[in-house]
Amino acid sequence: MLPRTTMLWLCLVPASALAQMQVVGDGACPKFAVDIAAFATCDGERVASPAGLPALTIAAVPLAEVPPHKRSDGDLYISAAEAHRIRRDYPGQVVLVDIRSRVETAYVGQPDVVDIHVPYLEPALPLQWTAASGSIAMQRNPRFVDEIKAALARLDGPAEPTILLLCRSGQRSAIAADALAAAGLTRVYTVVDGFEGDIGPDGRRNVNGWKVAGGRWQSRALPHLTSASAI
Repeated sequence: MLPRTTMLWLCLVPASALAQMQVVGDGACPKFAVDIAAFATCDGERVASPAGLPALTIAAVPLAEVPPHKRSDGDLYISAAEAHRIRRDYPGQVVLVDIRSRVETAYVGQPDVVDIHVPYLEPALPLQWTAASGSIAMQRNPRFVDEIKAALARLDGPAEPTILLLCRSGQRSAIAADALAAAGLTRVYTVVDGFEGDIGPDGRRNVNGWKVAGGRWQSRALPHLTSASAI
């Protein structure tokens, strides 16, 4: 039998709202603590998502198709095309996180459906040229994990959303995914072909990636997402 307080609460809930709620077995959690706005309970198990909310389905990239330098400990991979699809089809359930540097987003562009922008690497100051890599020296953002968690807390979404990490080509996002997993964020997918994609036979990044897959993007960084972090 339900506790008296729960029975009184149910009497006050509109019938239309109750019709959208799916209550599972009595052993799911010890208390009937329902948050009608978030459709959440003590463990997020007793009351399921609203019946009208589509179940999130992801066509993940098999491990065998992921190059070793793009693999993460969590082994959760997604293509840029699939990332674009689920970000479009499941708004509110998926969070797209751009982890490229601010210089990259300013000069290369950024998807216009990015939810969070927190760089994992930023140019070391003063600027230094690295001959081995043929690029400027980069260093890790020491506040990366904390800034990601803070940004997630500001979003009006689920407590544990599915996170999609986007970098240039998928290598950086794998490393960043491991950092987030170590901090307790486990539902983190890496976009294996990134924003610009891999380098093709002609030396250009035009074989895959968000831009080639037809994902929505603009030529400049989104001004309201510019990270305040600075190294």
